[in-house]
Amino acid sequence: MTEPGKRASLLDVAFGAAVITTSIGVRTCGALLRGLPQPRTWPWPLRTFGEIGYHQRLALRAEAERRYRDVVPALVTVVLDELDLPRIVNGVIDEIDLPEIIRTSTGSVAGGTVRDVRVQVMAADDTVSRWTRWLVTAGRDGRRSQR
Repeated sequence: MTEPGKRASLLDVAFGAAVITTSIGVRTCGALLRGLPQPRTWPWPLRTFGEIGYHQRLALRAEAERRYRDVVPALVTVVLDELDLPRIVNGVIDEIDLPEIIRTSTGSVAGGTVRDVRVQVMAADDTVSRWTRWLVTAGRDGRRSQR
């Protein structure tokens, strides 16, 4: 995936081959090395090479991570700049029919509100009816206090 108008060079091919070969070699050697004696039993020259290699590998990994953190944000910015986000968003809105979803949800919310108001009005009506009945009944029975 090269940039439009640019071609991969021989150096790119060599680098890609090196990456793939190294990846295969690391997996293969890792499987083979698991069966070898532990480093503490190696003769001193091998232990020395092992220590040097270990520290170089850690340094190389730290450098690779640093470069990754430097490159990835810039790469993401370039990719996002190349995207036509308004066209993508409009396509998604058209595909999911957002206006219909809004109409439906607004209608259900309004319907729920109307139902809640009706229930509250019925409860208030029942309360007023009970109080009215109590006042009328208490007045007929003479139980209401006179002021």
